[in-house]
Amino acid sequence: MFRIFNFIMKMRQKSKIFSIITYKILHLIPFRGYFHILKKRVYKQEALLYYTKNAERVNAIANMLADEYSKESYLGMIKFRQTYDKKKYPITSDEYQYFIKEFKFNKNEVFLDCGAFIGDTIDIFLKHCPYYDRIVAFEPDSKNFEKLKIKHSDNQKITLINAGAYNKNGEVSFLEHGNGDSAIIETLGIKSNYAKNIQVKSIDSLNLKNVSFIKMDIEGAELNALKGAEKTIIKNKPKLAICIYHSDEDMIRIAEYIHELVPEYKLYVRHYSFYPITNEIVLYALP
Repeated sequence: MFRIFNFIMKMRQKSKIFSIITYKILHLIPFRGYFHILKKRVYKQEALLYYTKNAERVNAIANMLADEYSKESYLGMIKFRQTYDKKKYPITSDEYQYFIKEFKFNKNEVFLDCGAFIGDTIDIFLKHCPYYDRIVAFEPDSKNFEKLKIKHSDNQKITLINAGAYNKNGEVSFLEHGNGDSAIIETLGIKSNYAKNIQVKSIDSLNLKNVSFIKMDIEGAELNALKGAEKTIIKNKPKLAICIYHSDEDMIRIAEYIHELVPEYKLYVRHYSFYPITNEIVLYALP
């Protein structure tokens, strides 16, 4: 079974048609959960070794978290990634993803949406904060960006950027699917004949004022994007909602990095998937 899975994943990287077909099949409701658990089991031993080696770092992060629910969510998902024991699977949050109750909004909000997709997070933000100062949205996938423009380009308070948020200004290779799986190649650790070059920008280079909220769900590029926002974060201390589920390293290093930048941040963790899926884990930071 694992050989079949590895063959499928390799073919998805080499063939665009094969990638599209398998994506549609494997993400059908009857297959989705089993596909995700098989995918994770392939790397189960690697995760077990990684978290065992870094147990002190995991415990240090757990001790940083501001409430018991965060600690249970974080440690529960770490344990589940190593064991796939259903009893370890943490409770799924019923809050809006990226909008925990601890976040308070006002009419001066400057919201940076990194990985804006087709504007779904912007829609939720507008419900929470109908009166705001400005929204800046990054979306590198050209197909997603066209849908984003249709929905929000008429709003003069929303700036749409067809580029990825990163640690530099320039170009990088990008695997474009026209859905939420599109990603910068170097964050995936793969090679593909179907990559395209896209523009990337650092948040610091935009010289934005009074940034108050940054959300990132950018398929493993979060740490690089945070490094490109270092000055903005230190200066403005915005609320942060950062996805950390894309790799085992992200589950540790992103929290460490944010704590290094602003030690006084209160950190929270919530997850929004259902057994056996290990996606949609968000680290929140509140000044």
